Amino acid sequence: MSDTFFEPDVQKRFSKLMFSNQENGIRHNPYDEEYREFCAIEQGDLAQLQKSIEESYDGKIGTLARDPVRHAKNLAIVVITLASRAAIRGGLDPETAYSLSDSYILKVEDLHTADSLDNVMRHAQYQYTQMVHEIRERRQQSGTHAGHRNPKVEECRNYIISHLHDKLTVQIIADKLTINANYLSELFAKQEKISITGFILQERIRIAKDLLLYSDYSCADIAEYLCFTSQSHFGQRFKETIGMTPKEYRNEYGRMTHR
Repeated sequence: MSDTFFEPDVQKRFSKLMFSNQENGIRHNPYDEEYREFCAIEQGDLAQLQKSIEESYDGKIGTLARDPVRHAKNLAIVVITLASRAAIRGGLDPETAYSLSDSYILKVEDLHTADSLDNVMRHAQYQYTQMVHEIRERRQQSGTHAGHRNPKVEECRNYIISHLHDKLTVQIIADKLTINANYLSELFAKQEKISITGFILQERIRIAKDLLLYSDYSCADIAEYLCFTSQSHFGQRFKETIGMTPKEYRNEYGRMTHR
């Protein structure tokens, strides 16, 4: 390979570090540890993730910044990014994985202690693992496995999740995916055991629950953001699904998230 591909300062630091580590018997943590950790996320295996995290090794994590807090932030960003990719391999739709990763990384930038950064990093790993676990359980219950999933249905799911703030109808989605609307509806219902309109509502309610718990947005703002026809329509559909009004849900569970 041509030397023009190498950055001289990086090569100098790399050579010095390799020599110093060999002289002092310093080793990074083995790749096996990292592999088991992210395989656990990909497989939605919470027990294996916990076991992998608790394993101890003679090696150490590399230095990712001279400042200890910046090092912890960089490490958290790397781990969260890798966790999101493992979750995608495990079946999580990319738009959800990327958006969750973005949210965690922005949270990382707001923190300023190593302990808090480690906590949010681990929380991200567990959340991704739990999400994959739920996907696999749902597929097992419906009798659909990754190898038998129709790519158009996956495209439909991904489009819905990334456009929950837009007007969505079966026809709009079908036009975007260049497929007959009735055929798409049949495919989706057969594979997901829920209609497309039912899935749209399910995902909007899921996002609404998070916004009610973790944001200060009003019910009117949430209704508008998630493209409900009105605040009353949002309240009606929310109560039909959850069993309480949005306000009751925020009052009941919002307090718990801040304890």
